[in-house]
Amino acid sequence: MKKTAAVLALEFRPFTEQDALLVARWRYPEPYAAYDLDPWNRDVLAALSRSENRYRAILRHGEVIGFFCLGEDARVPGGSYDESALDFGMGLRPDLTGARQGGLYLERVLAHLAEHYPGSAFRATVAAWNQRAIRLTGRAGFREIARFNGPRSPLTEYVVLLKTAER
Repeated sequence: MKKTAAVLALEFRPFTEQDALLVARWRYPEPYAAYDLDPWNRDVLAALSRSENRYRAILRHGEVIGFFCLGEDARVPGGSYDESALDFGMGLRPDLTGARQGGLYLERVLAHLAEHYPGSAFRATVAAWNQRAIRLTGRAGFREIARFNGPRSPLTEYVVLLKTAER
């Protein structure tokens, strides 16, 4: 029960330059290393900390443990998107992944988003090989609505998932 209480005590704030640098230094094990960022790429760091890109830090006890982004930055090039849902992407610190806690974090972030975007449907795009994320979003009420291959890496298939607005 302590783990649930700790997870539910999350805070969210806009990304800072320090948050962007911290997250860019995270290193995931294969095959999740596909999500690693380049901490030396100033364009990447600037994009993460620009307020219009809507990146938010997820904090537990004042420490950045993850992030989420909304809108255009949560979309994958090559997908067909419209404004019927709010696009959403999320990442956790590497040592927190694969520990069967992701559902608790996702649940809390979605509750936060539902407060700030009442009546919104949420859409997530996930690499098809990332079955862990697909199972996680499925348990959170997302369902698959489309698939496409990315233009940068045509061999990478993506799954678009939708969680309809709760009424």
